[in-house]
Amino acid sequence: MSINKFHIVFISIASLFMLYFMYWSYTKWQAFDDSSYLIYMLFSIVYFIVLVVYYNFFLKKAGNL
Repeated sequence: MSINKFHIVFISIASLFMLYFMYWSYTKWQAFDDSSYLIYMLFSIVYFIVLVVYYNFFLKKAGNL
């Protein structure tokens, strides 16, 4: 597996983890009504958006290689 394919797989797995962490934080926030879980959820949303933007940037750059 080339480094480009590994990078794409790693970004995809990290994005899926952020989606799961977002869901987990939301359910824990509802169950315990603790604001720290809400902050975790907001961070996971931000990091998910950053990963999607980076993924698109990397695909454009990898296409030119």
